[in-house]
Amino acid sequence: MKSITIALKDLSRAFRSMFALAFMFGVPILMALLFAFLFGGVGGSDAEFSVPKTTVQIVNLDAGNEFVPTFEFENQSAGSLGEMLVSILQKENFTDLMTLSLADETEARSAVDEREAGLAIIIPADFTDALIGMTEDSTAIEFYKDPELSLGPQITESIVMSVVDGFSSGVISMDAILKGLGEQGVELSPAQQAQLIQSLTQEGEANGQTQSSALTILPPTDNTPSEPTSLLQTIIRSIMGGMMIFYAFYTGVSAAQTILQEQERGTLARLFISPTPTRTILNGKFLAGFLMIVVQVITLLTFGRLVFRVNWGPFPSLAVFTVGLVALASSFGIFVMSFVKDTKQAGIIYGALLTFTGMLGISSIFTVGTSAERAFEFIPLMVPQGWAMHALQASWEGNLISSLLLTGGMLVWALVFFLIGNARFKKRFA
Repeated sequence: MKSITIALKDLSRAFRSMFALAFMFGVPILMALLFAFLFGGVGGSDAEFSVPKTTVQIVNLDAGNEFVPTFEFENQSAGSLGEMLVSILQKENFTDLMTLSLADETEARSAVDEREAGLAIIIPADFTDALIGMTEDSTAIEFYKDPELSLGPQITESIVMSVVDGFSSGVISMDAILKGLGEQGVELSPAQQAQLIQSLTQEGEANGQTQSSALTILPPTDNTPSEPTSLLQTIIRSIMGGMMIFYAFYTGVSAAQTILQEQERGTLARLFISPTPTRTILNGKFLAGFLMIVVQVITLLTFGRLVFRVNWGPFPSLAVFTVGLVALASSFGIFVMSFVKDTKQAGIIYGALLTFTGMLGISSIFTVGTSAERAFEFIPLMVPQGWAMHALQASWEGNLISSLLLTGGMLVWALVFFLIGNARFKKRFA
């Protein structure tokens, strides 16, 4: 009972501090509002953000391959994979994102230079040969874009590379088959290789079409038809979710720091000479941090839901994530502060350790659609904030199993942090 009294007293003091309130609620909300105004409004308003439509000039220099004269795709034939790529990009799937027209290389570059087009896509002459493994030389599609544009050309480039990845799957399979046959002493003639390549490439094209037709700019949601997620809401959800996790850890450290503050002021010593056991006092301090983060997280999730209509995902996965975040952030604060001798050292923790681990943990929201996206699926898991960010993403994707697994990892982190931090604090004040 005394632990609860101590916790409520610390909680009351924290909520009277404007500094604490700014970090707990102000900054995450202001960041979300900033992005909302930058991109055209909030959740349910009519001023909805839309992806800019890009004028694209495409140059197909692909000469095809003599061993594979035709490629079959959705009852259509193409003489080269370059021609197939153009055909896919001209489909209705992408008409809202790009206006595509064919041109020669000089015209395409000139159109971009004169701001008549935002992007020129130049397919090299050996594009088919490179993808079906008929050349050892590397090749690349050139994206010649207007330097003043960013989002539209970047989206178009992601679409193109997604389709090309589908083409490449046939080559990967071909290499594996030829290697296996070679180990058995079997060699295929060029004609036999060509037949096999054509078969595998057609399968890869089907996979490529699945990727391109299913490709969306929005991350997957819980597939609730009655509650679609707009691009603006997706942006706000990522930013606000990341900021919530970032500052939840600040709250955990700040709550644990009150132990050092009271130690320096002498108020903690007066508590220790009272009849109240040291364990009860520390448990009250720890409980205060836990409750502060509970209030912080629930308030921000509710604010995002009511004001921006953010879909955080099904309640079970969201509840699991919330429990994991609260436990992890509060125990992390106990762990970190148990190694700090005074409040001066605590300033270094705020300025360096929390900033570094926090930004690394939520870095995945800033690398979407970039070449570093795949790497940052795993790098953030080196820090506890990364587990929390991945668990939140699993929640809004409606993936309960991933949410449970990631939250399990968060709870393991939390248990280790708490056991170490609790033992060190009790040893310090024994």
